Amino acid sequence: MTSLAPRFTFVISTKTKLLACWLTFGFLSLASPHAYGYQQKDSDDATTQDILATIYGLTITRDQVERDLKRTLGDRQLSAIDRRKAMELTTQKLIDQHVALDFLSKKGLAANPSEVDFQIEKLKSELQTIDLSFTEFLKETYQTSDELRFQTKWQISWERYLKNKLTDEFLESYFERSRRRFNGTEIKAAHLLIKLPANNSQAQEERINQQLLEVRQQVLSKTVSWQEAVKAHSEAPTRLSGGSLGWITREGPMSPSFTNAAFQLSENEISLPVKTKFGFHLIRCESIRDSAFGWKDVRTELEKNAARDLLQAIVKQHKIQKAN
Repeated sequence: MTSLAPRFTFVISTKTKLLACWLTFGFLSLASPHAYGYQQKDSDDATTQDILATIYGLTITRDQVERDLKRTLGDRQLSAIDRRKAMELTTQKLIDQHVALDFLSKKGLAANPSEVDFQIEKLKSELQTIDLSFTEFLKETYQTSDELRFQTKWQISWERYLKNKLTDEFLESYFERSRRRFNGTEIKAAHLLIKLPANNSQAQEERINQQLLEVRQQVLSKTVSWQEAVKAHSEAPTRLSGGSLGWITREGPMSPSFTNAAFQLSENEISLPVKTKFGFHLIRCESIRDSAFGWKDVRTELEKNAARDLLQAIVKQHKIQKAN
């Protein structure tokens, strides 16, 4: 199986390359965008910091999240709105990781201290080859020693779980359950769009959503045709051509929320209202063009998506079990 988790060892001759490799392919480059993080256990008094979340008695602080973002983004600047969203997503990511690691621990799949020690010592040996101290490495990769230990534990544990779970049989079954998600299928789509006004309110969104539900029902009951409904109500440039968008794939050109809904449809089926940054859409699947790809042709994509789905499922189920 192709390894989904990054390697702990690097054959690199310069300090710059080692740091770049660690940041790009190291502990931050896991199978799932939610599958990384750290926990604060240093001597800093967490009570003096902003505590953003507490999970199983462990705190996630603002400083931790900001360091995580620094490792991920580097010097990239975000707007105030984007930064707030990034902070929220990173906090949730760390919560999910704690939940998943608790699950792995109960299944006997979590790394033990000696395994973590081995990988840390291995890293220290590699650092010596480029004349970089462990302290300098931690500083230049925006983390503490305890955060690195936690990341190492998570790395070993999650890779072990994926190695056992993502067998050929599992991947083939996963592919068959959602072929159109992976096999290169194309959909000829049309849409009816009602745009959202600037600074729209929840009440306005609800009104638009209800309007589209009524239009959809009119088409389904054949009170009006799809083309007539699009011409009468759509605010998209395609309103005079039945809302036709041509052929689309899972990769684009439409937004993920639009595409995800479209690929759930059968021929001539019309979706419920779908929200994108442009407004609310009704989507109609006009035709489907299947691909001959098999699961082995898209194995890498399958592994990445399956790992993400498995993590989400673990977090959801384990939270329920802990609550009970």
